[in-house]
Amino acid sequence: MTTNLLHWLKKNEPLGTGVLLGGLFLFFSWVLAASEGYIGDADSLTHYKFSRYSWLYPEFLLHHWGKPVFTLLSSPFAQFGHDGVSLFNLLAGMASGWFAWLSARRLGYSNRLLLPVLLFFAPVYTFFVISGQVEVLFGLFIIATAYLCLDKKYFWAAVLISFSPLVRTEGIIMIPVFGLFFLAAKQYRAIPWLLTGSVVYSIIGYFHYNDLFWLVTQMPYRGTAEAYGTGSLTYFFVRAPKIFGWLISLLILAGTAVVVRELLLRRSESATNAFLLVLLPFAVYFLAHVMMWYTGIGRSLGLHRYMVSIVPLGALLALRGYNGIIDMFRVQRHGSMLSLLFAVFLLMTVVSEPFSRHQIPHELSGMNKVMKEAADFMLEEELDQHKVYYYDPAFFYFLDLNPYDETQSRPFVYRAGEPHYNIEPGEIVIWDGHFSPIHHLALEELIESPHFETIKVFEPRVPFRVFDTDYKVAVFQRVATD
Repeated sequence: MTTNLLHWLKKNEPLGTGVLLGGLFLFFSWVLAASEGYIGDADSLTHYKFSRYSWLYPEFLLHHWGKPVFTLLSSPFAQFGHDGVSLFNLLAGMASGWFAWLSARRLGYSNRLLLPVLLFFAPVYTFFVISGQVEVLFGLFIIATAYLCLDKKYFWAAVLISFSPLVRTEGIIMIPVFGLFFLAAKQYRAIPWLLTGSVVYSIIGYFHYNDLFWLVTQMPYRGTAEAYGTGSLTYFFVRAPKIFGWLISLLILAGTAVVVRELLLRRSESATNAFLLVLLPFAVYFLAHVMMWYTGIGRSLGLHRYMVSIVPLGALLALRGYNGIIDMFRVQRHGSMLSLLFAVFLLMTVVSEPFSRHQIPHELSGMNKVMKEAADFMLEEELDQHKVYYYDPAFFYFLDLNPYDETQSRPFVYRAGEPHYNIEPGEIVIWDGHFSPIHHLALEELIESPHFETIKVFEPRVPFRVFDTDYKVAVFQRVATD
């Protein structure tokens, strides 16, 4: 029966891939429905906020930090809440899996049905594919561009990747990588089209910003920021097993070795394409984040989720590494049995690892758990009837506030050094140990101020620190002092 199933899958591989991706879609939809709160960090909520309210405030469609293309494409889904954006990312993940399979077919890789597993069960992808972050869509742009190049649709490849910086800023370094491919392939006519996205959005944005170069002048990541920190050159290398999974990481290394070896020995079109369209974008993106975290350039936080964007490429490299190992088994005695055992070991290890690293379905923990306790307290005490000033974006989510209705709430006090300024008696200020210190609102100043009453302080059951600050959430109410 197993042999018949394998034969059917090989004969009907596109259908089998579609069925497998469909099954994964149903599973992750269940995970999303069963999870508490939202999946992702505060940036996930901020992206959702821009997408959700872009129909009321069209200027958000040109917000540089919010990423205009992500905001535009996700905005219809965001009208159904943060889960809608999560569903949008899940669909982008499904498309990434399909383009990865198409790319593997063009490259002549065997065992392609493993790709959805290698993609969706890389631990970082398992968690963030149902978040509101931009990395999943950016990964789709990269893998779709790679496939279009393999399919010799160079014009569409150039146009697509040209919009990638408007999904995630690292698109700026991806454009030259694919430009190098066009040079190597002597597709010179495609190169000018790499500017399409920048030209189109520069013109559109001019009518809002009155600045044709707004993509440069409004860039939110220029320079360094001490609060974001720096780290070791080896940080992402050491963390790779936690990001991609330990076995997938080893397979990526094996795949890298095979791709380089084939390039040096064969110099075939397939070997060159695998190097320029799979390995090189993966390596450039990975090493760029190594350097950004080491130097502090680009305001990197050294977050694992940054690598979500290259998981589709990593899955292709891991598949190539797997096939290389299988090729070695075949020349051994009992090679078929060894290959089968390794396949079973791979599936069991890869599928189980995300569940050992993440809580699936997701439960509230850390900062969100404390913030949710504070929000529930405010609802119980009807403090939400007063105007609220907050710093953590999770607060508007947990209280279901329109963050742009200033009669309900406002992000940040008017003057951090004079927090009572322009705040009316009865209004609420929420201090949190993550975002408030970044924006220079001091907890001690609120506690000691005669203009505020400390209503309640919420602390985690197990203390932790954020940017050298003991995390807690404090609720203050403005009092009349006259």
